[in-house]
Amino acid sequence: MRINLLGPLQAYGDDDRVDLAPAAQKVRQTLAMLVLNAGRVVPFEQLMDELWNDSPPASAHTALQTYVYQLRKRFSLGNPRSGGAVRAAGPLLGTVDGGYQLSLPADHVDVFRCEPLLDRARAEFRDEDFARARDTAAAALRLWRDDALVDVRKGPALRAEALRLKELRTSAHHLRIESDLHLGRHHEVLAELTSMAGREPTDERTQGNLMTALYRMDRRAEALQVYRRARERIAAELGLDPSPQLQSLHTAVLTSNEALLRPAGRLTAVTAATRAPCHLPAPRERLAGRAGQLARLTAALAGPAREDRPLVIVGGAPGTGKSELCLHAAHQVSGHYPDGRLYARLRDGAGRRVRSAEILRSFLRGLGATEEQLRLGTNDLSLLFRTWTAELRVLVVLDDVCDVRDVTPLLPSGTGCGVVIGSRRRLFVSSSAVHVELAGLPFDDCLHLLASSVPSHWSTMDPEGLRRLARLCRGLPGVLFAVAAQLRRRPHWTARQATAWVLASGGADGDALGVRAGFDRTFAALPAEMRPLAHALLSPGVPDRLTPALVATTLGISGQRAEDLLEELAESYLLRAQHPCVDGRFSYAWELGTRPFAVRPSSAPVMCSA
Repeated sequence: MRINLLGPLQAYGDDDRVDLAPAAQKVRQTLAMLVLNAGRVVPFEQLMDELWNDSPPASAHTALQTYVYQLRKRFSLGNPRSGGAVRAAGPLLGTVDGGYQLSLPADHVDVFRCEPLLDRARAEFRDEDFARARDTAAAALRLWRDDALVDVRKGPALRAEALRLKELRTSAHHLRIESDLHLGRHHEVLAELTSMAGREPTDERTQGNLMTALYRMDRRAEALQVYRRARERIAAELGLDPSPQLQSLHTAVLTSNEALLRPAGRLTAVTAATRAPCHLPAPRERLAGRAGQLARLTAALAGPAREDRPLVIVGGAPGTGKSELCLHAAHQVSGHYPDGRLYARLRDGAGRRVRSAEILRSFLRGLGATEEQLRLGTNDLSLLFRTWTAELRVLVVLDDVCDVRDVTPLLPSGTGCGVVIGSRRRLFVSSSAVHVELAGLPFDDCLHLLASSVPSHWSTMDPEGLRRLARLCRGLPGVLFAVAAQLRRRPHWTARQATAWVLASGGADGDALGVRAGFDRTFAALPAEMRPLAHALLSPGVPDRLTPALVATTLGISGQRAEDLLEELAESYLLRAQHPCVDGRFSYAWELGTRPFAVRPSSAPVMCSA
């Protein structure tokens, strides 16, 4: 025999597919009373008071006996009589002196399965094990199908029990929602909280939870509006002011208290059982000629504690070694970020933008997010990332950045976190950011790097040939290491043969030096309407020194558009602005390596005029 009271009355015998709940209301009342008091004697007087209130008919006792007989027959409960309590293990409905007693295992009644679950969820919540508390409370709520005893006529006892069970259900809802809030799932509970707040306008716990969820979703004005509505309804219906707790929450929202962005307890879903992620790739080459820049980066990232989050931006032309410098710096300071080192490239190999949601899912997966959380949209993923990193010490390395708008959703919120950005454009992210811009390596460093990479190679026996080879590398570490790798593969080559290979690589359709892809990604990040114009400027016959007037004439565009194009290329580290001309406008020169390594003569875009 199994009885469900958390919703419409359901009663099952041996066959769980057949509902045996009686149709007659007084029989249903009798069954509910006996089930809710299973294992205890229910006096005749209490049953008659429930069925007929204070005015039972003369035949009440006989009618009650009939109802009990019908229950025994319907559910095969026997007809035992004894002078004491019934102690049989199976379902039995016994007549005990002064009343009836139903013997039924507790796990056969949904009410008695629900209450222990809630007790366990409360204990888990007190222990700040919010993930388990949430799951346990949700399991308890799944037992409810509607209001308890919704289709049973109620006398005084059942009415009181239905009210108690309603409070139990509300408590379970609050417990599950508050566990979700502690887990950073404010986005998931917002709709439910909004509905609850509408049904219960004077329930301060519901209103406070809704305010918290809205605030964490950057909807501060709406959170304040919830408080104003709640205050008005509480005053109108109860003649009271909001509680001190709700007033304190209102003050915190009003003053944008950042403590509201994170739970008060430990974030068990993030770090309790999760190994700190380390997504950093290993540097591909040793660092050469960048000791000063490296020291500046590591000092900013691992220096004395300060109030603002350390953020460094490394920019420079393609091939100058931005990525390698970022990785070397990140590995050197990794010990200062024990909660994780996260890495992402914001452009793929073809220069296409990688979606922020994809990167955030990678970060959050490393920090221990569930698959359910990873299905959220970009905005909620960003808010969840900010919430989880508020009290962590995480280093975030973002490479191949071309737009500050792509960076914003990926920034951690904690002051103990650090951020390293390798950028293909000049960016402004924060007034406190440390900016390092890379130019080509000095010639002596180029020569030393090349010679030390292949110290016993034939080419090193030709000092002048080695110097010419180093000059052809234009000060770009990427080209220097590509040449050194080729020489290691071909130890029989002379410096002259290596020089011929570099010259041929600059004009081939392939990318033997492995650096053209970097230029292509930078060009791909330019505004679509400017790409063909930029490629046209790289065509043979166009001078190295560019002015707005020259570009306007060459491309057949207006002077203003020509200047906008040149400034766009300068922001992308493809051009370098020089002193103003006589008309007050700047002249521009290509960054070292741009023309020889960025052009594909066989597939150069056709010049477009505007």
